[in-house]
Amino acid sequence: MAKMNPSESIPRLGRPITRNRMHVIETAMNAYWQDDRAAVSINTICTLAEVSKPSLYREFGSEDGLTIAVLERYAETVLVSMDATLSGPMSYSAKLDAIIGFVSEAPILESGCLYVKMRATRSRFGPQTQECIAAIESHILEKYAQFFGEAIRSGEWGNEITAELAADYMHEQISLAASQRAAGKNSASVRRLLELAICILR
Repeated sequence: MAKMNPSESIPRLGRPITRNRMHVIETAMNAYWQDDRAAVSINTICTLAEVSKPSLYREFGSEDGLTIAVLERYAETVLVSMDATLSGPMSYSAKLDAIIGFVSEAPILESGCLYVKMRATRSRFGPQTQECIAAIESHILEKYAQFFGEAIRSGEWGNEITAELAADYMHEQISLAASQRAAGKNSASVRRLLELAICILR
């Protein structure tokens, strides 16, 4: 993705990020990422971040405000890697290889992908967070469609599959692979399954 600037597709809400605000966001992001947002209470976040519940609500307004801040931060720090790969100078095939390697082997995704986890349980979140999830999903699908469209135009890839259908398929296969890593499947197995799934796009 061309270096993704989430602020272009995801409106930033709330006040500017301060050191204390960032500490809470990072703490919550790691807790949600390692576990499940539904299993991590506001009280747990307050304990882990060493802040009071009133001060947390003053800073973020609501739990919805906190989760959208967490998701925005995740997009800025993790999802940009996919953006950079898709917009880089490598060939179409090399980019597919890089994506497969990142999703199946990158240590940062050992616990899966926070966006994938939140997308799978989006109905549990507040309206602003649901909008943020939808905006990120739309951004990813658009970048994938551009990637496949460029490959078709350059002659590096092409069959009866449209760029839009390929984008949707790729998104689902990447999400499945990330979920498999979160479930504890070893990287080699995840890679083999993802390579098999992606071979239709070669």
